[in-house]
Amino acid sequence: MTASHFADNSFVGVDVGGSSLDVAWHRGDSAHYANRPDAIAALVERLKKQPVKRIVIEPTGGYEKALVKALRQAQLPLEIVHTTRFKAYRELVGVKAKSDTSDARLLASYAAAPDDVRGRKADYVELPEHATREALSELASRRDQLKHMIHAETCRLGTTRLSELRQAITTHLEALKAEDKLIHQRMLELVRQRLDLKRDQKLLATIKGIGPKSGLVLLASVPELGRIDNKAAAALIGVAPFVHKSGTMAAPARIHGGRAAVRHILYMAAIAASRHNPVLRPFYERLIAKGKPAKLALIAVLRRLVVFANAVLKSGQPWKGAAIA
Repeated sequence: MTASHFADNSFVGVDVGGSSLDVAWHRGDSAHYANRPDAIAALVERLKKQPVKRIVIEPTGGYEKALVKALRQAQLPLEIVHTTRFKAYRELVGVKAKSDTSDARLLASYAAAPDDVRGRKADYVELPEHATREALSELASRRDQLKHMIHAETCRLGTTRLSELRQAITTHLEALKAEDKLIHQRMLELVRQRLDLKRDQKLLATIKGIGPKSGLVLLASVPELGRIDNKAAAALIGVAPFVHKSGTMAAPARIHGGRAAVRHILYMAAIAASRHNPVLRPFYERLIAKGKPAKLALIAVLRRLVVFANAVLKSGQPWKGAAIA
C-alpha cells in the first residue's frame, strides 16, 4: 500500500488484477493493495471508516471474487459494472489512457455518475450473498468450459489419422466427459441441500420444454430470475429484441448481448417447447404460418420460456399455461 493517506470521498473505483488491487477515490487519492486476504481485509476496514456511497468494480474473470465477497460481508455499497457498459463510458468521456491506476480513477468517476448514465434503473436488483448459488454459478461456468473443450477434441478426433494421437484425444475426451458428469452431480447435490432451490427446480420443471438440464442452468446462471421484470429477464439472457430505426431506415430488430451459455441451452429447450408445449407449439406454428424464419420463431419461443420461468419463480406457483405474455 502506498504511504499516502486516503481522501475522504464517497465514490470509489477498484481495478482488480490477478495479484493486485488499484483503488482510487473520485477526485481524490489512490492506493495499491495486493490481491490477497490480509490486504483485502485492510482495504475493507479503511472503507468502513469512510462515508462511502458507492464502490465500483469491473469483473476480471474471477480475480475479483474474494474482494466482492469481503465487501458484501461488510455491507459496503458495491456495484459491479458490466465490461461493455464500462467500455461505453470510457468512450463517452473520451479517456484513452490505459493503466491500472487510470482505470481505477475512471471506475471511481463512473461510480459518481448519475443512475441513468450507469444504466441503473429504479427497480434494479442487487442480489444478496448466497454461497450455494455462487458455487452453482462457478460449477456451471466450468461445465460450459468443458462443453467447449469436448467439442474441440471431438472435432480434432474427426480429422486426426495418427493412431497414437487418436488414442490420446480419446483418453482426454473420456476424462473431460467424466469430469462433466461429476460436476453435474455436484450441482444436483447443492440444489437438493436447499429448500428454496429445490422448490425453484420443481417450479421450473412445470414448464413444458424446460427439462432438468435447462432448469439447472437457469438456477445456476440466472439467479436474478423471479426478482426482475420480464423485459429485464429477456435482456439478461440476450433474447430481447433491439429496434434499429432512424429516419426512413427500419432494419429488423435483433437480439444482442446477454448470457450466451444460458441462451444456447435454452435454444434446445425452445425446440422441445415448439413441439410439445401446449401454449408455445401453436404460437410457434402461427409465426411460421406468417412467414417468419424458423430460427426467428424459435427465438420468440425462447423469449417466452424465459418469461414463463421468471413468472413461476416470482409467483411461487406452478406454470398453468394460461398466460402467454
